[in-house]
Amino acid sequence: MNTLFTKRFFAKFALVAALLTASLGASNAHAADGHLVFNTAAIHFKNFSERKAFVPGIGWEYSPSGKFGFHVGTLADSFGAQASYIGFNYGTRPLLNNRLRFLIGATALNKQYHKNSELETKIVPFPVMEVSFSERAKLNITGSPQVDYNGSRSNAVMFFQFKVQLR
Repeated sequence: MNTLFTKRFFAKFALVAALLTASLGASNAHAADGHLVFNTAAIHFKNFSERKAFVPGIGWEYSPSGKFGFHVGTLADSFGAQASYIGFNYGTRPLLNNRLRFLIGATALNKQYHKNSELETKIVPFPVMEVSFSERAKLNITGSPQVDYNGSRSNAVMFFQFKVQLR
């Protein structure tokens, strides 16, 4: 199968899925569990000067507390390529006066993992610390350590997402 077609299809599928779930989730009875996600920044711990810190993007996250949910979206990765993601998550019950929550899960991430390389899809962990600013505004802080993955080394990164509830 044509890899360029596959990459474009994956990116378009993730974007369409994000927009559809956002529109359907906004009218859902459990709209408090759905969030419009704005991807904002990525801080890499090595080779920072070769990568972009601003990684704009948009997505949708459905993450009810104590249940399984999903996340989907698209963004510009740290090399400027159009990346896309889709995955599942589990949200813990809120802690510290409903200001802190954790999400765990996995994500199929289609992005450029190395400078001047092709887009690749890998399954990556989804560990998140969610900090609530208000009832509707939240910040996801996530990332991954440096990992050797099937003969390929990844760079340690912290990633930030701003989330808004649309109810």
